[in-house]
Parts: sequence; C-alpha cells; structure tokens
Amino acid sequence: NKHISASPPITARPPTPFQNMALAHELNKADNKGPLNEESSGAPFGEVIRDYKPLPDTIWRFGKPNYSRVNKTYFQHRTKVHKEGSLEAVVSKIVKNWEVESHHIADIHHWQTMDIKAFKAAVNGGCPCNAQLMSDVGPYNMLLGET
Repeated sequence: NKHISASPPITARPPTPFQNMALAHELNKADNKGPLNEESSGAPFGEVIRDYKPLPDTIWRFGKPNYSRVNKTYFQHRTKVHKEGSLEAVVSKIVKNWEVESHHIADIHHWQTMDIKAFKAAVNGGCPCNAQLMSDVGPYNMLLGET
C-alpha cells in the first residue's frame, strides 16, 4: 500500500481588486494632450517604472491615462525588485511604456517603443498582424484573436 503525501499548500498572491485599475469612466477625453503625471511614472513611490514621454503633438485616445492607482497596487504587491539598470528592469520599463502607447495612442506614427514598419505579431501560427491593426483592435484583442 503506497503512501501518498499531500502537496504543500500553494501560496497565492493577494488579490488585486479591480478598483485599483484605471477605469474608463475616469478618463477625460478633453484632457488629451501633454505628458503623464508624475505619479504615473512611479517616482513618488521611490522608483521610476514608467518614463513615457509622448511626442509634442500626440493625442491620447481616451484622454490622458493616469497610472497612480495601478502603481500603488504594483508597489504594494510586487514580488521582485530588479536592480536599477539591470536587463530585467529595462525590459519591465519598456513593456510598461509599450502598454501606454499601444493602449492609449491611436496614431501609430506617434509610437516610440517599436519600429511600426517592422512590427508583426502572430498568435499560435495565425496570420501576422501589423501595428495599425493592433492599434485598431487593441493589443489584448489582437493577442486573444478570434477565440
């Protein structure tokens, strides 16, 4: 008779309430130009995790995004603190900056985190998508495809 030992308990991350995310109804379409606020960079929390600087004539798709709440949750619940200047820290910042423009700037000619002429993405061997299509349908919809 074999003895089956129980697996150690799985430690789950604390839940991240949706109330900490930026909410669409809080965006002000009239406030659609200019740089992100300082809180969106993470600086008030002691670390710049997002340093996106829009081009002077950039128009924010839904109004200027505000990452204050999501940053607060990020700093409270993250499990890794990457050394400043490390590859991990650089990639993390690039991804956060990419998220800013791919979600909030409709005009791909104002994107700065990727070469829009060379960009192609395909999911599970599907048809490649260019930057304009990703902007039109949104990055998450592009990644999900027609499921």
